[in-house]
Amino acid sequence: MGNFSHINVVARYAARLGQCFSTTRAINGLSAPTLVKLEDVEKNGYCFTDGVGKLSPFLAQIITADLGLRVNTAPSAFQFRLGGCKGILVVSPDAKDKEVHIRPSQEKFKSIYNGLEIIRWSRFSTASLNRQTITILSSLGVSDEVFLRMITEQLESYQDAMSDNGLAQSLLVKYIDDNQMTINIATMINNGFMTSREPFVLSLLHLWRAWSIKLLKEKAKIIVEGGAFLLGCVDETDTLRGYISPTVSPGEECKEEELPQIFVQVPSKEDPSRYNVIEGICLVGRNPSLHPGDLRVVKAVNVDALHHLRDLVVFPRTGERDVPSMCSGGDLDGDDFFVIWDKELQPPEWNAEPMNYAPPSPIIQNKPVAVTDLMKFFVRFMKNDSLPTIAHTHLGQSDRLDRSVKDLKCKLFLTNSTKLR
Repeated sequence: MGNFSHINVVARYAARLGQCFSTTRAINGLSAPTLVKLEDVEKNGYCFTDGVGKLSPFLAQIITADLGLRVNTAPSAFQFRLGGCKGILVVSPDAKDKEVHIRPSQEKFKSIYNGLEIIRWSRFSTASLNRQTITILSSLGVSDEVFLRMITEQLESYQDAMSDNGLAQSLLVKYIDDNQMTINIATMINNGFMTSREPFVLSLLHLWRAWSIKLLKEKAKIIVEGGAFLLGCVDETDTLRGYISPTVSPGEECKEEELPQIFVQVPSKEDPSRYNVIEGICLVGRNPSLHPGDLRVVKAVNVDALHHLRDLVVFPRTGERDVPSMCSGGDLDGDDFFVIWDKELQPPEWNAEPMNYAPPSPIIQNKPVAVTDLMKFFVRFMKNDSLPTIAHTHLGQSDRLDRSVKDLKCKLFLTNSTKLR
């Protein structure tokens, strides 16, 4: 498995052991790749390149062929395991032949085995809201009528799709799930199975509708057509403008020129084989989001040097603080981010103060970690795990209090949950 003797923190030791058991697919048609060491970009105590490396376009083609992906072009990024390294590898013209560029933040332990294994790859998925993001957007000034109208339109679309082949196919292609099963159902409808009233396809269609309504009812999963759910990576060209502390106080009007920049290129709704670059004011975040500063207002721009990156949200490598860490303490080792460019969901408040997600200092043992230590840690974790309770209590308090998630009580819940992490 590897050498874990340098790890004296029990929780980290357990996590590194679990890294070896994650579900991956080995690239059999590839000999050991050529490893190139890169340096991490760190400023003000933040790592801007935490978990992200590079791979060559040639290697991306080999991986795509070995995995049997039915795509016109190779994905722009892959979440991977390589010995004791993990994170994502982004296609870059800087990498040649079979090169894989690894950063120190990606190397978790030493291992003799250096075969490349793939977990998943970058692809487009539709963005959606949930109870937490709706609460935050409401506290930032988005009208409740916007959410009610979106729910009403979505329910009507689901009902009409049961009898309209064209609408059903359109919704399935538009509301793509994480596993892209909706695309398969849409393909069957396109091939005439719904017209012939084929029982299995009709049952799949009704199951899709029931499941979608269930998520809407229990989790308020409102589909956002003007948005995407994507893997995050970093701008290696240093072209994008990074985050700089605003010149105005939180809650006051912020200038568009002060917003950090991102780059997003996603498939066109009219023609999925053609890609469009998003431009303008966007909202970016990740789940779960509980603090008003977890949702960041950014500006999407068109950068020619980044056009080879598709189905990714590219964050800047410059500025005072990296944007992913402001989004619920995220990083770039495989985290998914939602990007929303729907004008109706653009909050009036742009510069909510981000939360500091720096974890407390871990407990370091003065002896090697043993199996008994792992057993005791697991039992203690099961007894003390109260994050779900905190999340539900936070939601209830935010609904009850006048200032919602901005109230001091809600912020105390988040402080406690950060300590438990």
